[in-house]
Amino acid sequence: MSLPHQDPVCELLIRELVARRKLHLCEALKVVKQREAAEDVLQNTALKCMMKPPSKAPSNVKCYVAQMVRHASIDYLRKHKRELPTDFDDEAVTGWAEITPICGRVHLEDKQTLCEVIKALNAQPERKQDIFLRCRLKDERQKDIAAELGLSPARVNGVVKQVEGACNAAIGRIEM
Repeated sequence: MSLPHQDPVCELLIRELVARRKLHLCEALKVVKQREAAEDVLQNTALKCMMKPPSKAPSNVKCYVAQMVRHASIDYLRKHKRELPTDFDDEAVTGWAEITPICGRVHLEDKQTLCEVIKALNAQPERKQDIFLRCRLKDERQKDIAAELGLSPARVNGVVKQVEGACNAAIGRIEM
């Protein structure tokens, strides 16, 4: 893959991007949640490699390109956030992207995130846990829970939001 007047650093980055295309696609897909968007991210990353390569070769090309893909994914998401659907079937999307167990890291990260959410949930008082789980997992109506527990529906809603906030904070700590 040698292009005329190609910078050797640029060629090195492009080779890495092509050699591990599925891995980089998986990383982009994890952020943007749509195959077309992930493909766009990879194309944008390749263009950036060609137009603005670093002056010298990075010490770890694999990590450098992976970081470029991640940053490009986040930038894409910020620019197109309103356009991306939020509901999708994970298996259908990953199958469509031809993603295999090579994405075990994604699975591990999801598992770690779930563990942190469980810890955050377990840190809540038992009554708050019960209210939250009944609303979010058992799909019980908040007004029914409020009537049963002798609370106002607003209080039940507040508890649900409070526990949800604690769980989201736990997720936020992981992603930093």
